Amino acid sequence: MTRLRRGAIGLRIDHWSVRSLALVLGLVVVLVPWPFSGLFTQTVRLMVAAALLCFGLMPLVIGAAWRIGALDYPDARRVHAEPTPRIGGVGIFIAVNVTLLLNFNYSLALKGVCISAAIVACLSLWDDLKPQRAAVKLVVQALALVVLMSCGVHADMGASAWWWPVEAAITALWMIGITNAFNFLDGINGLAATLAIAVTALMGLLAWSTGQTYMLLLCFAVAGAALGFLPDNARYQRPARTFMGDVGSTYLGWMMAAIALMGGWSADGPIKSYSAPLLIFSVMIFDMIYTTVARVHRGDVRNVHQWIEYVGKDHLHHRLMHIGCSQKQTVLMVVSFTLIMGLAALAIIKGTLFSTLLLLVQACVFYVMLSFLMLRHWDA
Repeated sequence: MTRLRRGAIGLRIDHWSVRSLALVLGLVVVLVPWPFSGLFTQTVRLMVAAALLCFGLMPLVIGAAWRIGALDYPDARRVHAEPTPRIGGVGIFIAVNVTLLLNFNYSLALKGVCISAAIVACLSLWDDLKPQRAAVKLVVQALALVVLMSCGVHADMGASAWWWPVEAAITALWMIGITNAFNFLDGINGLAATLAIAVTALMGLLAWSTGQTYMLLLCFAVAGAALGFLPDNARYQRPARTFMGDVGSTYLGWMMAAIALMGGWSADGPIKSYSAPLLIFSVMIFDMIYTTVARVHRGDVRNVHQWIEYVGKDHLHHRLMHIGCSQKQTVLMVVSFTLIMGLAALAIIKGTLFSTLLLLVQACVFYVMLSFLMLRHWDA
């Protein structure tokens, strides 16, 4: 206990002046009227504000984690070697919501996104402090889904009202699937936050190219909070000061998935509209599908409860480390895969339906090749 207290106190003393300045500057950027009205400067402003707020809040969050014992202890299934605070995502949650609250006029859809994400974040914080059963998690996520869909955020297939049950099923599958897929990838220092920055930046560029300036600002506000978290987590020569925890990974996963549903990505039909976000999120989707199939094949997972509760070192980032990549190299590899798919997604918006289909086929070929490499170097 003495060692834990000493670590927490050391963090507060060593970084308090810098973090306090960052917190004050973040509040100034958020609160003081901006003299420039350009879209680029407004985007940078919100991103910088969220980053400074998160960076400034982290010593408070980390100190609270040490005091209440919200620590992630090392074991055979984890890659860290020291007890580490695991609720760093609280700082991300606060930074995003303060930035949005002080800079956005909330539409009904955005209210649904923020309230449902807050429900998921509270559940995940509870789970970080006291692990909950899979049934409890599913019930609360179902409640968050009801809130989200009641505010008009759902898959829109462009068909008649009779298709509503199909749209509801697709919405539930997308939201819960992406949230858990992103959570699965929160396994090494810096990966989840860097991936969130890449995904939200790509979604922001997608919004900009389709004339959705509101969505552009929203995406980069979320990206900024993830950026502010990195200095305390993306540490490769020394132990991370904190982990994002489920409160951070599920919150970011839910926000990103909901943003994809809230936006209108193409007026040329559902295939083009949903192909772009599908490609941007494809690395998460691939990892979830591949690991699920592999676990079922091995007999490690036999039902939904086991799928939710199973923790193993067989995700994409673990496999890349298994073949010799360092943690930093693994993060760069996974984010590079996302950028490859994301750039293809940006090309879809201005392309024809035929070019969209070609890019989807190209993505499938890429993931078939990646599956082959993973089978050869891991599952052989």
